[in-house]
Amino acid sequence: MKNDMLGVIFSENPEASMGELTSLRSLAAVPVGGRYRIIDFILSNMVNSGIIKVGITTPVNYQSLTDHLGTGKDWDMDRKDDGLYILPPKDTGESDVEAIGGIERLNGISSFLNKSKQEYVLVADCNTICNIDFDLVLNSHIKNEADFTLVCTPVKNLSSKDVKKHILVNADDDGIVTDLHVYPSRQITELSYMHMFITRRETLIELVEYASTHGKHQISKDILLPAVENDQVKVCAYVFDGYRKKIDSIQSFYKVNLDLLNKEVRDELFGLSVDNPIFTKIKDSVPTKYAKTAEVENSFIADGCKIEGTVRNCILFRGVHIGKNAVVENSIIMQDSEIMENCDVENVIFDKGVILRSGKKLVGQDTYPLVIGKEIVV
Repeated sequence: MKNDMLGVIFSENPEASMGELTSLRSLAAVPVGGRYRIIDFILSNMVNSGIIKVGITTPVNYQSLTDHLGTGKDWDMDRKDDGLYILPPKDTGESDVEAIGGIERLNGISSFLNKSKQEYVLVADCNTICNIDFDLVLNSHIKNEADFTLVCTPVKNLSSKDVKKHILVNADDDGIVTDLHVYPSRQITELSYMHMFITRRETLIELVEYASTHGKHQISKDILLPAVENDQVKVCAYVFDGYRKKIDSIQSFYKVNLDLLNKEVRDELFGLSVDNPIFTKIKDSVPTKYAKTAEVENSFIADGCKIEGTVRNCILFRGVHIGKNAVVENSIIMQDSEIMENCDVENVIFDKGVILRSGKKLVGQDTYPLVIGKEIVV
């Protein structure tokens, strides 16, 4: 059942550092989990929650993203009214478009927001991997008569390095947010903002217009924090305690992919237990072919692959070829890559179309995997 809520997804995050993986594509279009893209998770969450209109802000290099999303048919968003909207950036004169803050991005889609008819709007980053029912968040928002509802998650024992990536939230027993700590140097609370919030569409339009005309750039510091500090504004927290990982670095990308080898994580994330599937672009491919010499253990193998060697604890995307006597462990091999015979590969991420010639050995660290860029021959 549809609800009265509009979705807005940021397809880029200037705080993410993904190296080679985002040199030719947007963050939202980075492949993950064998056959998906990062954006598939948040977009599917919105569709499963009854949202029938979603706008996706795009960076300059958005061709890969538009190729993947198309008309939105695979998400049941190819509609005559509402549906999926790709929102290219305005020409702001800025040389580094990706550095533009969230307020500028929202201001750049002001026409889209003004023309929409939904009462509420959900604003979210693209790179949080989870399976969440936003209809429950909206119901909580309405029940609490909140002006803003921030989606949060419990966090414990953050390192001094990791805590600087979080916006920590203080909330009282009634779920009312009393303070925000934007990228602090130490852990102050055990509740972290997931970069998703709900408010009224007209409220967001007014606040974005005001902030943009007063030189403000960041949603967290320049919209949400002042709202928390304003006694006339009610900001509530909705706590989500399921699987949740934010992909903002090579290490987090590597960790999320290998987490999918855990059945409990996989069942929760892909909604197998609650019938909230993650949709993606459908491709017709032949089944994977396993030779008599193949040995595969605890791996996620997409269709169209040819396995002749040994694969352990890996994510293999469509069309990957593993040659005879090759051993591939704890690695992520993207679409149409080939590892020839007699190779040893461990703790490595291959982008699309990489070729590793016979007899080569590539070994990264489990804490910092080796990344090979798109269509490179090694």
